[in-house]
Amino acid sequence: MLEVSSFEDVTCIRMSPTMGGKPWAWVACYLVDGLLVDTGPANVSEELMRFLENKKVQKVVNTHYHEDHVSSNVAIQKKFGIDIFAHPKAVPKISKPAKLFSYQEMVWGYPVPSKTKKIGERINTENYQFEVVHTPGHSDDHICLFDPKKAWLFSGDLYTSEKPNVARPEERQWEIIASLKKVRTLKPRIMFPAPGNVVTDASAVLDRTIVYLESLGERVQRLHEKGMSPAEIRDVIFGEEAAALRYMLRVRGVQKLTFRDFTNDQFSTENLVRSFLKNRIECLRSF
Repeated sequence: MLEVSSFEDVTCIRMSPTMGGKPWAWVACYLVDGLLVDTGPANVSEELMRFLENKKVQKVVNTHYHEDHVSSNVAIQKKFGIDIFAHPKAVPKISKPAKLFSYQEMVWGYPVPSKTKKIGERINTENYQFEVVHTPGHSDDHICLFDPKKAWLFSGDLYTSEKPNVARPEERQWEIIASLKKVRTLKPRIMFPAPGNVVTDASAVLDRTIVYLESLGERVQRLHEKGMSPAEIRDVIFGEEAAALRYMLRVRGVQKLTFRDFTNDQFSTENLVRSFLKNRIECLRSF
């Protein structure tokens, strides 16, 4: 399923698989002045290609290597014969995707390996010059794009919500906080995040997100210093995992699973707690 909307000169293309005819996992790519930011998941690739049929796509940037951001790369390259750019750390991962968990293939589909080029400090279109900002934390290859003229920030998965309550095992929250602070210094006006929920008061939202994450991290560390395990800290701060997530997924209309169970423990509140306990100095080395 595709939902298309426009904001200023940017076209937001939200994509989701469907279950029972209803969307349930949104991710977006953005088209601006011939530049496509991310290409979305494999299982909506055909719909995306139909939408782009008469569009003048001239180049692509992948914000990071995850399957819901790169899986239409090959189809777009075949159709438009254009270059795709990504952070140097993303290039080998996109060219040889790792084995996915079953939920990833079910939700997004498997990405066909594709060739990308190492992105530089800027990416230009006819009317805009985007600064490339390395923003690790969600993944080590993550980048954002910023246009100083419009104060637009294409933030990928660096920002998804003001109060995130789940994380992947490899995420590093102190790095995410540092990356959020880095893009905040740019004074963005509009933020275009991966879920497709365009943020019109970007700097204020970033401020609130940073305060929330720093406060959460300090609380996690205090409880850890008292001898609590990550699971115990999770329960004190968020309540039990299922209660914290507040929704269930019905698989095949029969079995109910928590989001943690459905994703093979890849997205969980306990992972969020654990990510705050990783050495802060180690997390900030890249800065």
